[in-house]
Amino acid sequence: MKIGIFTDTYNPVTSGVVTSINMIEQEMKKRGHQVYVFTTSKSIQPNENQTLYMLNSIPLLIAKQYKNRVATFYSREIAKQIKELNLDIVHTQSEFSLGAFGKIISRKYDIPFIHTYHTMWEDYVHYITPIKGRNIYLKRLVRKFSRRFLRKAECVITPSNKTAKYLKYKCNVKNKPIYVIPTGIDIKPFSKSNFTLEEKNKLKESLGIKPEEKVILFLGRVATEKSIDVIMNVMPSIFNEYPNCKFLIVGDGPSKKDLQEQAKELNIQDKVIFTGKIPYNDVPKYYNLGDVFVNASLTETQGLTFIEAMAAGIPVVAKYAPNLSEYIKNGKNGILVKKNAEFKNYILKLFNDEKMANSLVSNGYQTAKEYSIEQFGDKLEMLYTEIIKLHNLKKEAQTKEEKNKQKKTIYKRIGEKLLYITRIKK
Repeated sequence: MKIGIFTDTYNPVTSGVVTSINMIEQEMKKRGHQVYVFTTSKSIQPNENQTLYMLNSIPLLIAKQYKNRVATFYSREIAKQIKELNLDIVHTQSEFSLGAFGKIISRKYDIPFIHTYHTMWEDYVHYITPIKGRNIYLKRLVRKFSRRFLRKAECVITPSNKTAKYLKYKCNVKNKPIYVIPTGIDIKPFSKSNFTLEEKNKLKESLGIKPEEKVILFLGRVATEKSIDVIMNVMPSIFNEYPNCKFLIVGDGPSKKDLQEQAKELNIQDKVIFTGKIPYNDVPKYYNLGDVFVNASLTETQGLTFIEAMAAGIPVVAKYAPNLSEYIKNGKNGILVKKNAEFKNYILKLFNDEKMANSLVSNGYQTAKEYSIEQFGDKLEMLYTEIIKLHNLKKEAQTKEEKNKQKKTIYKRIGEKLLYITRIKK
């Protein structure tokens, strides 16, 4: 199978979208398929086995602190190369420049096109219009844009039920199959057994953390929508009751300076550590430092960092959100708080209650195994195969009624197979 991935965001950018694409490449190639990535210039190939095609691009001026780029919507040269590749399926990962290019290629060469809707863009319109009263019009535009982009897709993949419901009920995406396929991760690199106590203490020392100090960990993009300020506000009371700990913020982003200023205003700057951006391959090491993983974000579509924390054997304390409750069961494999003040109570409880912490860690690891890269690969491989089959059957169909019958049959079969794969892998 020849798979074309079209994305505006790729390595070396660190994000959930890039992680998902890396997982697709890794797993599909392991299964003997060929994967080609079409993305913006200035991207990089992490290894020699990847096949990368880059369109000319310029920096995106909106939210430029993320260093995202936007490409030309068409490249005649790359289009010719794609024709020679004879792709079996186009899988777009962005609704913008490369997403548009993928749609054009699909139509031009009669290749089935599917789309993964990663990001609920209306949660990010504050980067364009900081005035809340005007955001409503921009949100409506975003929903309309999303609906129109998906019109010609054979099907849509979302990482969570939350995103699927958003497309159905807010964006009014009708008569289009939407399948929930959470991104899988390779959980092996996150295991605590990969790191010695000496390595852990050496990294702690480099960050100014004493070996005996507990670490409250946030790892991810340091941005407004992550609500790190909510966590920061409860830190003074935690430090007062349990001074032998630090708040470690791993990652970079546009809110870093504001958070550093907030730490100074709260007079806790000596207890809060910012690492800045770290290489993706080093991420498991930093998870290994955490005694509690915290996140107050309400905008996650899946929240890969929660799964990674569970794989790393760290108890999770998060702000309640419907999509998180799909896999974080309060009190069993993690803690979901509804009030911000509860962060303090549960963090301190986990520091002092080893039995509770160990129970959350054990159950959390079992949850992480359910989101393995193998299950992710099984589901995608099956979906690609069925969509290609549907595309060929539609070309052979004599009437519209026959086409609709084929669609209905295969869409139903995909849904059934996704449920079956989920059950047998548990």
